[in-house]
Amino acid sequence: MRSQYRILFALAVFLAIMISSCTNEIQIVSTPTAAIPTTGPTSVPQQVDTPVASADGTFVDRNNLLAFDLPVNWPRENASKREYYTDTFLSPDGAAKIESFIYNDGEPFDPSKNKDFALYLLNTYYSNSGTAGEIKIVTDQMMDTGLERFEWAAEDGSYSGISFFELRGDDLTTFLIFTARWTSATDPAMLDVINTAIASFRTP
Repeated sequence: MRSQYRILFALAVFLAIMISSCTNEIQIVSTPTAAIPTTGPTSVPQQVDTPVASADGTFVDRNNLLAFDLPVNWPRENASKREYYTDTFLSPDGAAKIESFIYNDGEPFDPSKNKDFALYLLNTYYSNSGTAGEIKIVTDQMMDTGLERFEWAAEDGSYSGISFFELRGDDLTTFLIFTARWTSATDPAMLDVINTAIASFRTP
């Protein structure tokens, strides 16, 4: 009987040693899990359908020919050719732009041709096709400041704009045109921003 106990005891010891040995070799790797927040976010971002204008800034032409106010979140582009340079500001939604266009080829302008040249510039640089006839003048007004003001629209109604223009300099060689252009899909809030910029147009 004792021999049976000894055999059972030896077997138990052997099993204990085997279990202990296996336990030392096995490593349990925990699966990483994302931390679960115990509280909700402190603020929820609101969806904005129309870009909201940030603080206003003032643009002043490099030759001090004009100035106007507009939101600082309108990115600016500028371009120069031999006879002209432009400063263009695009609305954050891409539906509108405001641009100053300064032309000087060294030859004096005939003031009686101002209207024709302004319409040529609008059709060439602001129409979709770049050809004459696409843009139609809706109103033509002489301002007390000496500026002439066009309110205009594309023939198909897809976009429209307002432009101010005049000659600058005693030699009448500089033609200035300031233009705001927007599409028919422009949001009313963005139109308010454009109107504010137009109203701020001035000579520094």
